[in-house]
Amino acid sequence: MTRSVARVTGYYQYAGSTGGRGLTEARIVDAQTAANPTEDHADGSFTVTFSRTGRTMTYRPATPDDVAAIMAENGARIDGNARLGKAVAAALRAAGVQMARYMQRDGSGVYVHVGGSWVSVWWWYATEQERRTAPAPWIDGESGVVRTEVVAALLHAGFRFTDKGSDLELTYEKNPQV
Repeated sequence: MTRSVARVTGYYQYAGSTGGRGLTEARIVDAQTAANPTEDHADGSFTVTFSRTGRTMTYRPATPDDVAAIMAENGARIDGNARLGKAVAAALRAAGVQMARYMQRDGSGVYVHVGGSWVSVWWWYATEQERRTAPAPWIDGESGVVRTEVVAALLHAGFRFTDKGSDLELTYEKNPQV
């Protein structure tokens, strides 16, 4: 079923997995509704149940004001996470943590990755040879001493994070002090 209501802006909005709002192009949502069970709601929104995964997503048409507000919110989140990533890296360097050095021999170390909605911290091997032969101090080698140092440095600097197993994840929403 083609839903022409969103044709005003060409977008539908939805609640994002990290708490923000997202936008999806109407043509993509139209294809999803044509291929999956869809439940319409009285407020004009609708829920798509993806047949393969069983996951659901609720969409509603985005007005021009919605589009502008969502773009501003997401831009602020991206800017905040960029500042957070720099602050995390600076705190780890100040604590003496061995930081990764891109593509340098013996350059393995802790890497701070800035994604759009979060900052991840993990052990990064500089070369494939190091990955195969060097100890893994992040999780098992030396009893995970580097990971322990990273956690201590983040806590000391006042950062709030989530332990995801192979990495540590931080968000601007949980660390607005940066």
